[in-house]
Amino acid sequence: MERLWRLAGAAFLLSLLSSCDLFDAKIVTVCESALKDRLRSPSEYKRIEITRSEEAIGRAEYKDLFGSTGSPTLQAVTMADFDSGAVKPVRYTLRISYDAPNAYGTPIRGVSRCEYASAFGGDSTASEFTVRIDGDTDMEWRKKQH
Repeated sequence: MERLWRLAGAAFLLSLLSSCDLFDAKIVTVCESALKDRLRSPSEYKRIEITRSEEAIGRAEYKDLFGSTGSPTLQAVTMADFDSGAVKPVRYTLRISYDAPNAYGTPIRGVSRCEYASAFGGDSTASEFTVRIDGDTDMEWRKKQH
C-alpha cells in the first residue's frame, strides 16, 4: 500500500512539474515573456500550443543581419567567419497559440509568431529585446504604441 502511495505521489509531482516552464527551451520562455508583455492582461495568458522550427541562415541573410554593421574591417571579419564555417547561424521560429482576454475582458484565441536569429546556432543569448513578435522587436512595438 505504501508503494502505491509513493507511486501516486510521484505521478502527481511529475504532472505539476510538467505544467511549469522548467522543461521549456530558453527560446520558448523568452518568446512567451515578450508576448505576455504586449497583452492587456498578461496574468490571464494561457498557452494552448507552441510549434517550433529551426532553419539555417544563408549568406545573404547573415550579411544583412550580422555583417552589415560596424567598420569595414569588422564586416569583413564577420563574413569571413561565416565563409569559414566558424559560425553556424540559425533562425528559430515559434508559432504560439494562446488564450487571453481582449479589451472587453472576453477571452479570445490568439496566434503569434516569434523569431530569433542566432549567429552561433543557439538560443542562449535570446532575450525579450532580441526576439521579434509578429515582426516587431520590443523597441519597434513600443514606438507603435505611442
